Amino acid sequence: KISPPPEKKIDTVILNGCECEPYLTADHRIMLERHEDCLFGLKAIMRATGAKKGYIGIEDNKKDAISLIRYSTEAENSIEVIPLRTKYPQGGEKMLIKAILGREVPSGGLPLDVGVVVSNVGTAVAVAEAIKKAKPLIERVVTVTGSGVSNPSNLLVPIGTPIRYILDLCGIRENARAIIAGGPMMGISQYTLDAPVIKGTSGILVLTEEEIVQDKEKPCIRCARCVDHCPMGLLPTTLAKLVKAEKWEMLGEFNIMDCIECGCCSYVCPSKIPIVQLIKWGKIEYRKITSRG
Repeated sequence: KISPPPEKKIDTVILNGCECEPYLTADHRIMLERHEDCLFGLKAIMRATGAKKGYIGIEDNKKDAISLIRYSTEAENSIEVIPLRTKYPQGGEKMLIKAILGREVPSGGLPLDVGVVVSNVGTAVAVAEAIKKAKPLIERVVTVTGSGVSNPSNLLVPIGTPIRYILDLCGIRENARAIIAGGPMMGISQYTLDAPVIKGTSGILVLTEEEIVQDKEKPCIRCARCVDHCPMGLLPTTLAKLVKAEKWEMLGEFNIMDCIECGCCSYVCPSKIPIVQLIKWGKIEYRKITSRG
């Protein structure tokens, strides 16, 4: 990502300080405790890409992080802190670019296509450690939270650590029923505690029986809530129907690959249709037919 092809001219680097999902606070803690490394990493990425301007996007409910990083960048003419509305999924790359720069990434395109590189604050810290200490990416900050956790924490965890060890440390309540790697919207349910922490494991969410609602799926009532709430301006209900009908070749006409799998459509659906799961399946099948030409 920080080594774009020569034909892509990068003028801006955005450091993503927005939490990717509810419940998670890892990025917030990184900004408070490792702000110097965040800035060092941002400058390194700007230098590597040739960007002249850097922005740090932080949700406006993290006033302590905004104040601290603004204070740390007072002497930096090329770096600016931008408070952003606290609204999921503000941390999505395309939403971040639109909110800060007013640029729209084209359908099927990447941030590089509009001259932007987006990096997470954790990535900036990893870049700083690689330069300062020649340290590879062997650990990451993980939020361990949820009503089923006795001692919610943000932990610096070696990549590859089994979830079991982390929950042994934080404690798990007797009424815990679901363990999710990630957050409540985009996380993946875990069926074994031996699953490891990987590079993308931002959190471990433990939910209780009272918080797990498994309503039966009902027919679509065409309310269009999923359309109204889709941050990418897609037609989730249409995509879901095409997937159910296995009309894979038509999915491209409705820009299925632009879906960021945020889960907003499934969350607001009164019929409890697993729209985002259907779209994920559709993307897999669409890739198969397009790869065959």
